[in-house]
Amino acid sequence: MKSSLLQAYWPVLLTVFIGAALGATLGYFGQCTSGTCPLTSTWWRGAIYGGVLGLLFAFSSNARNAAAEKQGSRPALAPAAESTPKDSTRPQ
Repeated sequence: MKSSLLQAYWPVLLTVFIGAALGATLGYFGQCTSGTCPLTSTWWRGAIYGGVLGLLFAFSSNARNAAAEKQGSRPALAPAAESTPKDSTRPQ
């Protein structure tokens, strides 16, 4: 039970951990020394913000992948640039 639960959520936990580590690093090495900046005043507050952003990123990625699997294709990162349609009434 525990291993299947961990296998199911390891990508989410990994992105939360990476976000928390980056947020803690930003909070520790941040430039705010007065303590009024919400993100960079302390390392633990930066870790909380980073973890929440990592969680949001993980859930948005999972939702996009699940929708693509339903349709049978992977989602495109950017829409393909369409070429300008040629006017069939104009001679070439």
